[in-house]
Amino acid sequence: MLQALREIEGGVRLSLNVAARMPRLAKPPVLESFLRQVYFSGVTAATGVILRACTLGVLIIAVMIDMLDADIDLAVKILLLLVFRELGPLAAAVVVILRTGTAISAEMAMMRVSGQTRALRYLGIDLYDYLVVPRVAGVMLATAALTLYVQFLAVSGALVISPFIIEASFTELTTRLFELFKPIDLYYSVIKSLLFGFAIAACCCWHGLNPPDLTPNGVPKVVTRAVMQSAMLVLAINAVFAYLVFGILFFGLVKAQL
Repeated sequence: MLQALREIEGGVRLSLNVAARMPRLAKPPVLESFLRQVYFSGVTAATGVILRACTLGVLIIAVMIDMLDADIDLAVKILLLLVFRELGPLAAAVVVILRTGTAISAEMAMMRVSGQTRALRYLGIDLYDYLVVPRVAGVMLATAALTLYVQFLAVSGALVISPFIIEASFTELTTRLFELFKPIDLYYSVIKSLLFGFAIAACCCWHGLNPPDLTPNGVPKVVTRAVMQSAMLVLAINAVFAYLVFGILFFGLVKAQL
């Protein structure tokens, strides 16, 4: 219980520190670290989601129309709802946790164990400015960009491939998509993905800088805790958004009193 409270307090303190230090990104060394983080978290992860995202869009359209006997309007509405508001941000968050979250927590823990963080302090370099802020900001931007990329691929795959599976033309699907699309869907997903990225990076940085023991055996423990708690934070944020926007929580077991 005390350990959980300590982790919550440390995470909140780190998050507030990072938010206050965001202007430090203008410094050249911090900016360089930020750009490297964006490249690793976003650009290098993009190629691995192409097939999965396209398949996701096709499955949504095909299942809705072919198996549930829905019309094109309903299928496109569900496509927009699932891809833009739910599955797009969640899919990007999963990729970021598995690739970037593990890398950040392991890197930070190794720096702590090997004494590199202590050397940076002796040189007068602030750990938050040089290590935490660029990683948190980079992961936030990369998560939002990766979310948009997944959404674009999923919708494009659904529009291009679905006509070969179901009785619906590309023109019909595209027309209904543009008619039903609302900018709020895009804003919703971007805000959610930015919060996902912030929570993942802040959690992994805190665990990396606070390993249970300063030995190599502490590194895998740090990675395990960082990944598990990052996933829990993502699910918690998603649940809050679902409750605020749709008025439901825990798959409809809890409903808002509107």
